[in-house]
Amino acid sequence: MQKTTKISPNKVLVILLLLMSFATTMSVYFDVGLVTKIITLITVALLLTGYFCQLYKMANVFLTIFLVFFIGDAFSVFDFGDLSSKLSKVFYIGAYLLLIFVLLGKLKKVKFEGLVTVYLIVVLLLNTYFLYTLYDVAKSNFIDNTNLILYICHGIALIALTYFGFAVYLSRETAQSITFLLMIFCFVFSDVLNYICDMYVYFWVFELFQIILHTSGLFLLYKYVYDYQTNRHTNERVDISKYFITTTEKLRQMPVNF
Repeated sequence: MQKTTKISPNKVLVILLLLMSFATTMSVYFDVGLVTKIITLITVALLLTGYFCQLYKMANVFLTIFLVFFIGDAFSVFDFGDLSSKLSKVFYIGAYLLLIFVLLGKLKKVKFEGLVTVYLIVVLLLNTYFLYTLYDVAKSNFIDNTNLILYICHGIALIALTYFGFAVYLSRETAQSITFLLMIFCFVFSDVLNYICDMYVYFWVFELFQIILHTSGLFLLYKYVYDYQTNRHTNERVDISKYFITTTEKLRQMPVNF
């Protein structure tokens, strides 16, 4: 009797992300905007469908985050003029605020002392400087005050999200905190590339990476929620040293000639 091999959910996620990234690359390179719009619109729907096929429950805050991201993606796909773009930004800001709310619940046990405080101050200063630099370059391209206010709110939300994400990671260093931090990076760089393409200079490679990073962020959010609901790696501290190649005494004594 032949044994049936089961594909793990993580492998399914990686395969699906690679397929969607390949389709996005082809559509952006050959300027087939319809394919890109379809991929953007169905990403959240596919993730929620796959999730509820495996699990029957999801925390209300996470379900709300997925739905808010979906509405933001929908407004970015269906172009109804400047209002559609503004509504898309509003919903993305709302999703980031909900992610910050999730992080705030994990900050109760964080101790801001020693190197952790130094790291967090450096991260906060770098993010603020980068946001100000991008604003100084693109401020002349803002159409009206509403776009300017949305940009400022968007930037503040991203800075707060990155700051709290680093705080949780530095205090715990668990697999879940790493997943959350990688998700934040994907959303931050995706939004930065989006602003560069919209207000500074358009380059198809920037658009490509913007879409892929946004999609990757949603996939990482799915993984975080799935691990959270199944209580996987909740308190498991990651040992970074195990990812390095171990050596032996024989290798240390081996002569090396340059």
